[in-house]
Amino acid sequence: MADTIRTECFDETPTRVVSGPGALASSRACLAGMGLSRVLIVCGEHVAQLPQVQEFGGCCEGCIEVAIFAGAAPDPTDQNVLEGGRVGREFGAEAVIGIGGGSSMDCAKAIAVEIGAEGWISAQDVPGQPTVIEHEVLPIVAVPTTAGTGSEVNHFAVITFTASRRKLVLRHEALYPRCAVLDPTLLVSAPKMVRVAAGLDALTHAVESCVSTAATPATRRRAAEAIRGIAQYLPRVAEDGGDLPAQAGLQRAAMIASLAFAQTKLGIVHAMALPLSALFGVPHGVANAILLPHGMRFNLGADPEAFAQIAELLGARVEGLSAADAAARAPEAVESLATQCGAPRRMSEVGVSADAFARMADDAMPSAHVQVNPRAITREDVLAVYEAAM
Repeated sequence: MADTIRTECFDETPTRVVSGPGALASSRACLAGMGLSRVLIVCGEHVAQLPQVQEFGGCCEGCIEVAIFAGAAPDPTDQNVLEGGRVGREFGAEAVIGIGGGSSMDCAKAIAVEIGAEGWISAQDVPGQPTVIEHEVLPIVAVPTTAGTGSEVNHFAVITFTASRRKLVLRHEALYPRCAVLDPTLLVSAPKMVRVAAGLDALTHAVESCVSTAATPATRRRAAEAIRGIAQYLPRVAEDGGDLPAQAGLQRAAMIASLAFAQTKLGIVHAMALPLSALFGVPHGVANAILLPHGMRFNLGADPEAFAQIAELLGARVEGLSAADAAARAPEAVESLATQCGAPRRMSEVGVSADAFARMADDAMPSAHVQVNPRAITREDVLAVYEAAM
């Protein structure tokens, strides 16, 4: 098993990436090499019971003391962070390992900050303002159990603030994990819809990064690599969660998409998706899956050449078409992929109510993603896209 593990470094992130079947077990030596003696694992209740996680805790006995905080909610809240921070301080944690989907990894990042300054998270509920971290943050290790957010290699953490019912993206250099552990054996137990939503979340990252006004040739190459990989592997993962080569391929594509969007931010889809989760509890990946084709159609005219390339990467036939006609195939290809994988297509299918559109639009507009969207966005535009996706 050991010879299947590889370690990589990328120019876009300070995070060292360790990948391959069995990578989680192999990371014990890495933690010991960092001189750590007490580590807090942050995860959800399901992940805490995974045999790989239980075995990891067991293999650390004798060299590293491990405590588990299994209170990371599917959409982590400031209350989760406050409680995890308390647990970490009482345990005397010297590092935090986030194991799970993007929610658990984001929660772990915030807890690593909260441990060092009690109540820090409560001061971050300031839409449109930069995240403030003025103290030392514990080392973070991120271990994804879904192939979607790419949180393991970026400096973002998405947290829901319960009092204001706002879902905000925290962004700070201190939120970069020290190490990312990509072990595809951890992905096989996720339910089909979790696998699908995560993959379509990664696709949204890649598509929006590709057409962001902050995109560069380098980030577009990363985004293209991710789109190609997602198109190749997501249908296989949706069909069979035990397909380890496909899981590894999709996991890598999601990570590559994150390398791109961490440099470029995203766009209208992500800005609009956050209120769906905050107000209606719609999982982030599902919200993106529903909104992505509609956000793409809104943006088509701003960069038809890029969307034409996206269509081709997704397997659409574009030979002989003008750039505009080829671009129009891109959202159609996304809809076809989502349908093939069984994803919901409309907000009405997941409990969203149209009478919340005004509040949702108000919450979407301050997002930093709005500023890099390839087409200028007004509040009326956001309302129109919500209506189209209903």
